[in-house]
Amino acid sequence: MRTLAILLLLTILSVPAHAGRLPVVLLEHLDNDVLALSIEESALANIPDWQPGKGPVPLSVDSLIEKVRSWALKIHPDFDDVRFLEIVLKPIESPRYGTRWHYLVALQGITDGKPTGRKIFLAVLFDGRIVHGVLEPKV
Repeated sequence: MRTLAILLLLTILSVPAHAGRLPVVLLEHLDNDVLALSIEESALANIPDWQPGKGPVPLSVDSLIEKVRSWALKIHPDFDDVRFLEIVLKPIESPRYGTRWHYLVALQGITDGKPTGRKIFLAVLFDGRIVHGVLEPKV
């Protein structure tokens, strides 16, 4: 037991000083895939504090659509437009900043009038920041 306590203490003391600045990682399970979104915890300080039922959402859906469309067409110049597949409000839990909210957005590019095969997943923070997700197969 004493050896375990010493190992635990050594582990805690060996954690790097920057460990408090690790990102918040959001994982979403989507069918056979896992979506990972990494957000710097300090970015949560800039997100307007909002709770359901406590006033209007700080980033309207119209503004969200405009920002995401502009971002997608800039990042993917081969797209003529985008098709929004899903927009969902989701919480981000942070020990430091409490509960903050964001939009989880799924979209698809349109090229030559047809949807591209790939879906794009994003987190859109209430300050307008866009975080691109990484989709990995479940193992």
